[in-house]
Amino acid sequence: MAEINGKLEKGENMEQNYYREIITKAVCGSGKQNFRYVEYLPVPAGRVPSSVLGSSITRYRLTEPLKTEISPSGKKTVRVSGTFDINVWYSYNNDQATDVAKETVKFTEIIPIDDISEGIIGPMDARAILTKAPQCIRTLVSGQNQIKVEIEMGLYAEIIGETKVYVQVYPIPGNSAARIY
Repeated sequence: MAEINGKLEKGENMEQNYYREIITKAVCGSGKQNFRYVEYLPVPAGRVPSSVLGSSITRYRLTEPLKTEISPSGKKTVRVSGTFDINVWYSYNNDQATDVAKETVKFTEIIPIDDISEGIIGPMDARAILTKAPQCIRTLVSGQNQIKVEIEMGLYAEIIGETKVYVQVYPIPGNSAARIY
């Protein structure tokens, strides 16, 4: 048996090839989606914001457990939850003083799973990662003593399940009695 250009070639004494069924965990479907949020951060009474000096998102994390669900349309989805902190540095009193407004945001999003394998034979697990960390797109002083923050982030989710895979196995060369199958 020789491998030529990625193809297995039968030798003169090669016997019939066999297939083996293997049950393994594999990614059976995935999906990704971008999300936008608008949050309003309150400012303490008596401090009328003049301008925004800077903003950042910190301490973002996804929380466990992830849940695999079936939507009303029959499509599989993954429910992802997490938190992140918004920090906005602003000036008040006609730019005479500064302060930082902080808020922790909790989120739960549902990501539709595309191209799901129908060969899942056991319980399903899910995992998710951030494809785009939460970022402040726009921060501005809004009316009613609040600061408006627009945030964007991206999530990717996978469904992992037990599935069957068929692999081709060959007899051990030089030992006709020792077959792998």
